[in-house]
Amino acid sequence: MSAERENGLLEAIKERYLEKLSPEIFRSRLFWKTVEGLARSPLNRPQWKADRVSLSHFIRSTRDAYLGKAPVVWCNLLVPSELVHGLGCLPFYPEMAAAVVASAGLAPRFIDRAVEEEFSSDACSYHRCLLGCAVEGFLPRPDLLLSVNYPCDSAVLSFAFLSELYGVPHLVVDVPLPGREEDLPLLAGQLEEAASEMARLSGRDREGMLRGLAESIELSNRALSYLRRVEEMRKRDDCTLDGKDAMGNVSVLAGCMGSEAGVEFYRLLAEELRERGCRGPRSLRLMWMHLKPWYAQSIFQSLERHGARLVCEEYTHATWEPMDPGDPFVSLAAKLESHFLVGPAERRAAHLARLAEEYRVDGAIHFNHWGCRQSCGGAPLVKRALQEKGVPVLIIDGDCVDQREYQEGQISTRLEAFLESLR
Repeated sequence: MSAERENGLLEAIKERYLEKLSPEIFRSRLFWKTVEGLARSPLNRPQWKADRVSLSHFIRSTRDAYLGKAPVVWCNLLVPSELVHGLGCLPFYPEMAAAVVASAGLAPRFIDRAVEEEFSSDACSYHRCLLGCAVEGFLPRPDLLLSVNYPCDSAVLSFAFLSELYGVPHLVVDVPLPGREEDLPLLAGQLEEAASEMARLSGRDREGMLRGLAESIELSNRALSYLRRVEEMRKRDDCTLDGKDAMGNVSVLAGCMGSEAGVEFYRLLAEELRERGCRGPRSLRLMWMHLKPWYAQSIFQSLERHGARLVCEEYTHATWEPMDPGDPFVSLAAKLESHFLVGPAERRAAHLARLAEEYRVDGAIHFNHWGCRQSCGGAPLVKRALQEKGVPVLIIDGDCVDQREYQEGQISTRLEAFLESLR
């Protein structure tokens, strides 16, 4: 979803509800009817048809989670959503919720609440924000917490605390190092254990569990075929889809695969990209690494002033091959293991260097999110790998969630100098 449209909807919701913001508001049917009405308003209509699909999906899914219409499974970024959709449960991604809170400008309140609970200020602000939200009762109550031990330790540790807070089980999927085929059955076994727990929550027997997973994997494969088309168009052409907007699609890739919404989102995006054609005169082509600050800031206006565009983002690409609906757990294990964030930092660096070549970028920006060990720690390695390919790299320090840690003047100065150097 474009930031402008997303912020427009959030501003409309804030205008109506900020003064009476409370956990009870989110459990009110009237609140969700209002949100759905505002989302349908022409004033808040996203610029891409595909974004209307994802917006509608996430509003409906989040509403149902708050209203308890199905078992709610909290997941971190790399949990395969096919597993949750296929078992009739509702996936909820608290890290994405933290990004929405940041977009609304409300993150400092909840980060400070986490600090009051003595969570370290060195911890990732996505997690400090979601922990503050959870402690204050603002998030939908989970029935199960499911985390993967990649890309970082934060989710495993946060979910362990939340498991005690809510009194619900927490399952950790421990992904083995990549390239060890003999370990894949072990990973598949862990996913089957998680699936069995979700099937128990949703009241499905084994036959129903396997049937549901086969259906969700078939949907995921269809979405993947459209996503591949999107990627090929973006590599080949100077598309009208800007990376500053496409970066939000990480939520679709993480949370919609295995659902009808995932298929429709990528189908419409591929169709609209083809219809809109190329943007015109060639711009500076840039790649963005890690995620963007979700609150209002001026980085992207600077890029536009210099005729630069983000043609590639780190987290919005498929890394897996079509899966076998008849062999769900091994297929999902292979999908999970294929992710470039699983394993050593060299794997991530090699993946980003390959993306830079495929998307023919003129330069790359690495956003060092405060508290993100896996990203910040690997930034020098990534920079070296890209420079060996002849791609200049700018590393910017900041915070995706806490706007108080964003140094506007310093970042603008460094960004302007970097963009000038690329001309």
